[in-house]
Amino acid sequence: MTKSPTPIASMVNMVIKASLVFLLLGLMTLVGFYTPVFSTVGLWVLNHLPIPQVAQHPNPVLTSSPTFKETVDNKQPGAPLSLSFFNHEPTAYVVLGGGLTEADTYQDKQNPAKSSKTENARQIKSSISASYQPKQKTDKPAQKSPTSSLHKPDIVLNEYTLKRMQTVMQYQRKNPLPIILTGVDAPWMQDWLYNYNIDNVITENASMNTCENARFTAKRLHLQDVYLVTDAYHMTRARRQFALNGIHALPLPAPLPMEKGWLEPRNNAQHSRRTLYELAAYARDVFIPQDNCREASEVSFETLLRSRKPEDMKTF
Repeated sequence: MTKSPTPIASMVNMVIKASLVFLLLGLMTLVGFYTPVFSTVGLWVLNHLPIPQVAQHPNPVLTSSPTFKETVDNKQPGAPLSLSFFNHEPTAYVVLGGGLTEADTYQDKQNPAKSSKTENARQIKSSISASYQPKQKTDKPAQKSPTSSLHKPDIVLNEYTLKRMQTVMQYQRKNPLPIILTGVDAPWMQDWLYNYNIDNVITENASMNTCENARFTAKRLHLQDVYLVTDAYHMTRARRQFALNGIHALPLPAPLPMEKGWLEPRNNAQHSRRTLYELAAYARDVFIPQDNCREASEVSFETLLRSRKPEDMKTF
């Protein structure tokens, strides 16, 4: 006659089995963190998180027209720009800045590979620029960028922002809508576009995080439907913030600078960390909204138009 296990033995067995399960899950997560699995699953979760519905009712919205730039140039500060057109199709591209960086000329001299990379950034070259005509050489003095005198030449767009600019440039080539740049890095982004004769641009220069991107863009312009350009992991949280401010955003995800792959553990880890950050940031925005997001009423319209200092870097 066999003895039945004692309650203590049963409990020990349960603890051992549970520990093995958690250990296995931990190992799978650790392995997945350095493969494309973790970020792929995390991105699927991010894409299925809820975004508030934006009421679809006719509002004056920004649309592309021959007089667009003239309207922007003649608009007096103090009131958001709006045009009297009614449309539920996206009427502009909104690009969220991804940050700035300093061009390290000394390190460039020591590292030819890095020097070549920085020089490409300085010259603002990309594979998709071929479809744009270069500026014609004339005897007249070169026209200065509207913001070129406002910042130092050794501050350049970082790789995250460059990817977003290349993405909007690619779509703007097919569908030439106005481009709205939001963030303290907007003047540098505008210079980037100006180098390709793209001046159908409006900037919002005061926002320091995603929440302010949405609030200040809504204050700067009367918008209802836009294309939103940022990286895929950031997209859901950004769309949620814009929806809370009455703007329905269709996603145009930009790639991250580093490509993930089964033989790229370091790149995979960066994608995984980006996934974890955005999952945590989304939860924070829902349950404990960040206290460093200024209300639109706290920032004057003139501040939204004014370029920021080079040391004021963009944060997510």
